[in-house]
Amino acid sequence: MKDATHADLSAIEPLVRSSDLAEYRQGLQRHQSGEWDAERFTAFRLRHGVYGQKQAGVQMVRIKIPGGVVPTPWLKTLATVNREFAKGPAHITTRQDFQLYYVPLERTADMLDVLNAGGITTREACGNTLRNMTSCALAGACGRELVDAGKVADQLARTWLRHPLVQHMPRKMKFTVSGCATDCGASPIHDLGFVAVEQGGKKGFKILAGGGLGGQPIMAVEVLSFVAEEDLPTVIEATARLHQRYSNRRDRAMARLKFVLKRFGAEKFTALFQEEFERLKNLPQRPWQPLSWRKPVEAPVARTPVGVVPGHDGKVALVVYIPLGIVDSDQLDALYDIAVSAGVTRLSTTRDQKLAFIDVAKDKVAEVTARVRALGFDIPEAAEDVPDVVSCPGTTTCRIGITNSQSFGIQVEKEARGKADAKGVSVHVSGCQNSCGLHHVADIGLHGMGKKIDGKPAPHYQLHFGGDAYAGQVGLEGPIVPARLANKAVALLRPEIRAARAKGEDVRAWAERLGKDGINAILAPLAAGQGDDLFTDWGDADVFVGPPKAKGECAAPQVSTTYYTDLADDGLINLDRFLGTGRWPEALKAGEEATVYALRLLLASHGVTTEDDQDAEGVFALFRSSPAASIEAVNAFESVLAERTSALVTGEADTYREAVAYFIDTVGVLVTKPKAPVVAEVGDLASILAVVA
Repeated sequence: MKDATHADLSAIEPLVRSSDLAEYRQGLQRHQSGEWDAERFTAFRLRHGVYGQKQAGVQMVRIKIPGGVVPTPWLKTLATVNREFAKGPAHITTRQDFQLYYVPLERTADMLDVLNAGGITTREACGNTLRNMTSCALAGACGRELVDAGKVADQLARTWLRHPLVQHMPRKMKFTVSGCATDCGASPIHDLGFVAVEQGGKKGFKILAGGGLGGQPIMAVEVLSFVAEEDLPTVIEATARLHQRYSNRRDRAMARLKFVLKRFGAEKFTALFQEEFERLKNLPQRPWQPLSWRKPVEAPVARTPVGVVPGHDGKVALVVYIPLGIVDSDQLDALYDIAVSAGVTRLSTTRDQKLAFIDVAKDKVAEVTARVRALGFDIPEAAEDVPDVVSCPGTTTCRIGITNSQSFGIQVEKEARGKADAKGVSVHVSGCQNSCGLHHVADIGLHGMGKKIDGKPAPHYQLHFGGDAYAGQVGLEGPIVPARLANKAVALLRPEIRAARAKGEDVRAWAERLGKDGINAILAPLAAGQGDDLFTDWGDADVFVGPPKAKGECAAPQVSTTYYTDLADDGLINLDRFLGTGRWPEALKAGEEATVYALRLLLASHGVTTEDDQDAEGVFALFRSSPAASIEAVNAFESVLAERTSALVTGEADTYREAVAYFIDTVGVLVTKPKAPVVAEVGDLASILAVVA
């Protein structure tokens, strides 16, 4: 991972680097030539935002948009690449990204070239990395905010982009930033959440960690009550190092940080986090630009902001209602033209799949609204005037999707338009249990599953009730209904929920009071819905055959030859950081870690397995007795040990540092060196067998 060694701590990291594209082109060529197998290339391309679809030969390309902040020119670039390289509309996701579909693998490098030229990156949008860092829907516009959470997210994303520590983690990590204690960024459902607070007259951030949804939702816990803004990069480092140290690399289903929280419990997890944060505090990080803090004012907060929202300095935000976040190339072009005409320089994507114009002059509101409505979208008077429906793509493109959640979501959205009982009732749909549609945190959540009817597989949805991302409340599990009847189930449930709310009862309390029997009674009219159409999903022509057997790419393959390289580089960086702050014992420890990871890389290239919990001396001994112990490798390794001893005696570590760096470089050369061919005398069978053995 050549580019991942870039960790210049003296400069702000740009979103786009030319080396990213050069690296991707080289990796693609290696795969196409057969040098890299599918597993190695998959791990590689995912770090560059290129994700395999269920359709053979084409890819989904995910755009990384830190904080959901979209400079106006990006809309034009997105329209161009979607039209020229992709097929069908683009999609705004619940991670505030854009996703583009049906891109032929052989054209992905050219597509990334155009994106990069427009200032847009896909770097670390997929894979076992720090994924897109999200923020509040109204970041930069909300009167309640202490700080623009979108800008904080953008700056934090850059502090760790391309850093070797976060290229090959045990699993992905999802972070968010909220501009005030209302926490519209929804910290409880994230691996790491930053919530802007004021404490004792000082402005900073409260930190939550260890959350996540998916098949086993776990809510994050508070790990730090207050952190100054300049220490935020250290918070990320502490999180990443705990993840690297304690998470499960062997079982991909149990490798998220939330399982570390589950294993240790909140008290010990918090103690470990605080200990790691204090250990890393005051070490050099990439430069931090001081934030611009605001004096907040009281302002209304809609759970799903849509429409005209008062902003700063007499301006407003216009949040565009885009059903399910589906927007085509012509519409992107038109949105760009509207933004330019209105003098808007920045837009924001939202977790609810909307797009907001930020800082719109009041005299431009009517014009922007009219032009947006002409596109088939809306800027309503109030959020409750439009349906609140969110969905992932499901089986339209996803390899592990079970149901066609997007087509179902479109149906629910259409049926909800203009219905009084749909006002304020959120419906979130996921095509499987993994919660990409955030089904755990909605008034009515649905996740796709397979179930048999009369012995034949049919698409179904598991219902969930009363989830709340802001409050850290997971929805209560309800009945299972056939997918073809799920829209009718939603229609039956909405008026009951509205009636309960009118009496002051929240959705979860309502569901708990009724229980499954009571909810089943509401859904009793569905029993009359029978027929062959139950076996065909929404938007599909073929009969449902059950959950897919394909392997998804949410958990990227672990390729030891790449993640050992990155962790060796990270160890060398830490050696420098600790030396620079006079922390001698920790510098030597970092040098040892770098050496161990380099040795593990060399051993892996010779088919020798090592374990994460193996101590340094054990790895050293294994190396000395292995076929990896060539004269060149042994000489470089022994030099590291000799210089370490010298450093302990003299108190000077420069030559030790250089010895470690030289050893890492030596290993890099050796693992890429072509293996010598087996040679034996012609006709000498005994000699041939001896060499092969």
